[in-house]
Amino acid sequence: MKRKAQGAIEYLFMIAAALIIILVVVRQLSGRTKNAATTINSTSKELNNTLNQLNQSG
Repeated sequence: MKRKAQGAIEYLFMIAAALIIILVVVRQLSGRTKNAATTINSTSKELNNTLNQLNQSG
């Protein structure tokens, strides 16, 4: 009976470790996508401003 209990506990620890790893990966990816979206938005605004200035001067 002890071996079955030990196996079950090890199995639960493996599941917990996998869930923690998944959580860390998801948090990292969501943070990176937010940073990428911010960079894209600011670059797009700068490009629009530059194009507007070129159109007005030309």
